[in-house]
Amino acid sequence: MRTDARRTNPAAVPDAPAPRVERVRIRATEIYAEVRGDGPAILIIPGGAEDAEGWRAVAERLPDHLVVTYDRRGTRRSGRDDWPGRGSAQHADDAAALLEALGIDDAVVFGGSSAGIVAVELALRHPSLIRTALVFEPGYFGNVPGGEGFARPAADAVAHYLTEHPGDWPGTYDVFLRAVGGPGVTDDPGSLAPATGKDWYTHRERSNAEAFVRDDIPILTQEVLDERRLSSTPTDIRFSCGAASIPLFGRIATQLAAVQRSDADRIETVGHALYRYPDEAAAYIKSRQP
Repeated sequence: MRTDARRTNPAAVPDAPAPRVERVRIRATEIYAEVRGDGPAILIIPGGAEDAEGWRAVAERLPDHLVVTYDRRGTRRSGRDDWPGRGSAQHADDAAALLEALGIDDAVVFGGSSAGIVAVELALRHPSLIRTALVFEPGYFGNVPGGEGFARPAADAVAHYLTEHPGDWPGTYDVFLRAVGGPGVTDDPGSLAPATGKDWYTHRERSNAEAFVRDDIPILTQEVLDERRLSSTPTDIRFSCGAASIPLFGRIATQLAAVQRSDADRIETVGHALYRYPDEAAAYIKSRQP
């Protein structure tokens, strides 16, 4: 079944089979999902301004697995009923309901950045569905010293811009990138700003910017993880960071891994936006399969 005439991810695998499209009714809204392949199940949760198409290139590099990608509530082809406002718990419950609707009860789940927050909450709230949670650089800024100082100027810049330009979501997204990356650092792989050669991803993110601006910045990345909950969960949760990423994210991953008495995984050569590195992302997910 054809999914979307605009499916144009330049890193897609040539001649990869088209996914099966599912539109699942979950708690008064519809969630758009794509299902590929067969084998052990992997659920990839999209982060802020990301969607199923953004993760397509990674999913196609996992051919020996059943891979589920989707648009989070509030993003692109999914509905936005009762959104935003309910944070990671709502997104985690959506992900759990999606797995159940697809008949999956033993998944490896992957999430990075704000999706890492959702992945942790999914593992904590629905441990019977999750074998392993792979969490890359979650935006738990309130859990480490200096985290709030990093996030607050960007949030303030976004709020100020929206006051003067209400509803300009792509413009607001650009303001956020400038605030966290700064001018002149767009080729720095550790920056959150777009790098040369990644223009398709930047365009896609700008088209999904409303969800990022209304949900991720004011809600998800304001959450603080109760580390006692983390330490007591029976679910295997693996934290990771990119060797080329902003050091703050490495500190978050290292601290939360230590709560579970483990070390954070380090993925060489990549920065924070892991889906822009599909070969490395797929290789890491495969390396953590049983």
